[in-house]
Amino acid sequence: MSNSQFLIDDLKREVVLRPQDPDARYALAEALFGDTQYGPAAKQLEKALALDPEHANARRLLAKSYERDGRAPDALRMLEDLARRNPDDLATRDDLMETFLSMGRLDDALLHAEEATKIAVNDAKRFVTVAELCRMKMLFDRARTALEMAQRLAPEDSVIRDSLKELYLDIGDEAASERMAGSRARSYYVQQTRQALANQRLRAALAPAALHEVAKHLAEADVSGAKRALLAASADVKATAAFEFLRGEVMLIEGDHERAEKSFKTCVERASDFGVAWNRLGDLTQSRGKLREAVPFYKKAILLCPDDANAFEDLGDLHATLGEREEAERMYAQADKIDPSGKAGAKLKSLQDPVKQVGIGMGDAPAIGRINALSWTPVGGGVSPLEAVAVVGRGELIFSGNIGPAAKESATVAFSCLKALARQLQIHELVMAHDLHLHATDTEKNKDGASAGLALVLAGVSAYTQRPLRAHLAATGEITIMGEVKPIGGVHEKVVAAHLAGIRTILLPRRNLREGRDLPDEVAAKMELIFVDTVAEAIEKALLKG
Repeated sequence: MSNSQFLIDDLKREVVLRPQDPDARYALAEALFGDTQYGPAAKQLEKALALDPEHANARRLLAKSYERDGRAPDALRMLEDLARRNPDDLATRDDLMETFLSMGRLDDALLHAEEATKIAVNDAKRFVTVAELCRMKMLFDRARTALEMAQRLAPEDSVIRDSLKELYLDIGDEAASERMAGSRARSYYVQQTRQALANQRLRAALAPAALHEVAKHLAEADVSGAKRALLAASADVKATAAFEFLRGEVMLIEGDHERAEKSFKTCVERASDFGVAWNRLGDLTQSRGKLREAVPFYKKAILLCPDDANAFEDLGDLHATLGEREEAERMYAQADKIDPSGKAGAKLKSLQDPVKQVGIGMGDAPAIGRINALSWTPVGGGVSPLEAVAVVGRGELIFSGNIGPAAKESATVAFSCLKALARQLQIHELVMAHDLHLHATDTEKNKDGASAGLALVLAGVSAYTQRPLRAHLAATGEITIMGEVKPIGGVHEKVVAAHLAGIRTILLPRRNLREGRDLPDEVAAKMELIFVDTVAEAIEKALLKG
């Protein structure tokens, strides 16, 4: 008999002696679980919870036992109940996230990952996890917010910095990507050298003919020629600060940062007022991830060269990466004042602009003919922006976007319903003389199903009446030609996806009221759910006056 079986037998005797002790049953369940006897472990944990419903460890282990025993729905039910009882329990949030991920339900996993960041507010890794899940869901605005928070918490983490730079490029914010301090490409240093060589003070230091030759080659990005000219310099020239500066520039362009830093340090030892060299030492220090250590070097460069826009811009990059927004804005503004043709102005604007909504494409203001439809998939919900416009024509329906047969049929029903309501809405003549063009803007996703009917008819009514729809609005529900709103499936998945996409108000069929009340507290508390029976009722709730 194995040692584990001896232990299990001993614990079974303890349970027989103390059948009303939940801790005895929990200890037996732990041993059974460790012995991969997940079914028997679950039975003991169920009995332990019957004796003590608040036994959090028993509830958590029971969820794991259910999962290992192939009872995933029971495991989820147990973990969700535990989260309701202990909403600030990080272990439960992590278990829920992992369970949902194992099932491919990204929306629900992301929901609990975000809740975990509200508990562990200083844990940068949790914000990185949220960002990764958001990118998988194409929720770039939320990914940006999460990664920027991770960066503020761990500004010297090069992996986070690189991820944020890539994300900025993915969403088309080149200025934000360029303001991130970090490793620089060779082209950056070539450009920096050219700018430095245009400085009158530096040109005066290049009096010896040999250094003029080096500078000429560097200006042409001819590193080999610059190295030959450096080697040909006399001993007197090699003893100057300018010589060490140019040698440092050559090493920097070649990627030999160690030797470059040695040259720049020698340069400032020979001439402590050599401002551009101090700036390069700042670049090299922050490229090693020592961001705060780089700040004094840039400040020294600015003190010595108050007309050097590049030094102000570099210090602005550093402050922006450190999350010190006000200081960054001040540095960029000064750099832009000195050199309006540089990139500091764009960086300043990017830093000041609010985060753009990249995921769903709907702005903050109410808009005519624009609404979000909700869809269901086996791995979560989807949010599809819809646009509608009335154009001069013969009262026909035009639809476009990547939509399937059922969705096209739904659009036809929505248009017929709209026509049936036209006299009541006082748009009969408009409908007869104008075509309605409905367009699903996220053309990379295929959309099919009847539940888009309510969103489609609301977009159409808005387009004809020129009454704007509420901002951050979505709708889901199948409709009939006579305007009845029928119940739909996948309410949980649709509403969670809408919440993650920034939707604040959702119109749902009234006959889905029960599903609406069963939504997670984290979602229900932040959403306005409006339940309707008819299209006419939905129009009154969704469209603004005038």
